Amino acid sequence: MATTGRSAVASEPDAASVLSDAEFVRVTAAPTGGSVAAAAMLAGACDEHAVPFQVRVARRVPASLDGDAASHVTVGIDQEDAEASVTDDVANEAFALAQAAGSNPDPVLAFAGAVADGVEPSSDVREAAGLDRRPGVGVPTADLAAGLAHSTRFHASFSGDEQAAGATLAELELPPELDESARRRLASVVALDATEDASPRAADTVAAGLRPHATPESVFETVEGYADVLAALAWDSPGLGVAFALGAADRTDAVEAWRAHARDAHETVRVADLARHRGVVVVDATDSQPAVARLVRDYRAEEAAVLAVGDGAAALATTDADAREALPDGVGTSRLAATETDDEDALVETVRGAL
Repeated sequence: MATTGRSAVASEPDAASVLSDAEFVRVTAAPTGGSVAAAAMLAGACDEHAVPFQVRVARRVPASLDGDAASHVTVGIDQEDAEASVTDDVANEAFALAQAAGSNPDPVLAFAGAVADGVEPSSDVREAAGLDRRPGVGVPTADLAAGLAHSTRFHASFSGDEQAAGATLAELELPPELDESARRRLASVVALDATEDASPRAADTVAAGLRPHATPESVFETVEGYADVLAALAWDSPGLGVAFALGAADRTDAVEAWRAHARDAHETVRVADLARHRGVVVVDATDSQPAVARLVRDYRAEEAAVLAVGDGAAALATTDADAREALPDGVGTSRLAATETDDEDALVETVRGAL
């Protein structure tokens, strides 16, 4: 939904006018793959109208956006004093807003942003992207060992360990050029490994990473892999993520940041001690990135929500409750939100009470 701070709900042309008519635009985005993709599309619309802009990523709701003459736009952040906000379904909404502003946003970026935030790409995005599905696993790289080891779309025995992923591939004896049969065999092995001794939600979660959408003209092999990279950069390297989504950063840098992010996330999930409470599982971890909360929710937890806390930050992954509302100053999506904190115990109690 696109809204403005001066009225309850704004039409798309109203919000789009901020992108085309303002003297200067500041875009503040949540640290999610969809929000980074959306921010880049909105910034691209500004650029096409020669409107100067600045994009930053915030891990909590800013105290205030007042203080300068810029027009403020927030993405994935419910901010009352912004001139315009895109708070839900942000990649699809930003694609529509950019078009309404007379821009030509990248539909593959919008598609990947929607997938990164766990929502369905809109019919307009799907039609414009024109992507076809194929058998296999949704990873960003042609190097399957690297792709399997560092994907955060599933958590398997080889996750975070490229050598172990390579050993799994060696056992399959796949042909150098994968045909449909080989891709199906690979997908089956990944699905079986990721769901063994996992929570009931694991089956549905891993299925979302299979039969990916191929992106032959994109920088990544599949749109699901593209989404994974966006999500990683949004948290660990937001400046690089925004630059990459704007087409101004190197693919090699993006892939290396994604690999480091994934290694940390999978190692944390593998060794984390889980404290189960009624309605929520708490993960006390130095690496409290959203991917940790999401992976524990989908592959290890027996409750409907997971809160990862540590190192001054927290992330809440939910299945039914609104994560942004339950997490103080939370930003992100209704199912995966993040914030900063200097009192972890108080935050845990607040979230437990909200859930």
